[in-house]
Amino acid sequence: MRIRLYRKSDLESLAGLYRDFYNEIRERQGLKQLISNEKEALETAKGSLRNNSCVFVAEDHGKLIGFARVQCWDGAYFVREVHVTKPFRRKGVGSQLLASCENAVRKNGETSIYLTVEPKHSVSLKFLIHNGYDTLNMLELRKDFAETDMPEKHGSVEILGHKLRLL
Repeated sequence: MRIRLYRKSDLESLAGLYRDFYNEIRERQGLKQLISNEKEALETAKGSLRNNSCVFVAEDHGKLIGFARVQCWDGAYFVREVHVTKPFRRKGVGSQLLASCENAVRKNGETSIYLTVEPKHSVSLKFLIHNGYDTLNMLELRKDFAETDMPEKHGSVEILGHKLRLL
């Protein structure tokens, strides 16, 4: 297994990885609309390659098994996605992809890197903490315009004396 920069010849394989990545997120969020066709997957992958992005891929015996994308946005660097196919998870591939993003950012003289994670996704949170991410930087809050009987399926957290639901 090796980590390398994305090449144009990787586009179709990368599109499949993006489809899997976003479908996993959508399923976790309870969304029914999944990326099902190759054209949409290709457009998603192509879109990720724009806007000051750098994509690293993990390759095993000539097959892409994961990717990570880092993007410079407003002068700060954000890891936008890290994804490893299920058979290769918990084998250090994600950590190597993340380290590649971090090294690219360090080479640009930066001292910090950011990423977002769903608060209910404990596997991702543990992965990030294991890789040294220990500073809570920003919270994203949502307001529902209609009454909702959404259960606290994933619990809640108290911040500054206010109880907030976790989705």
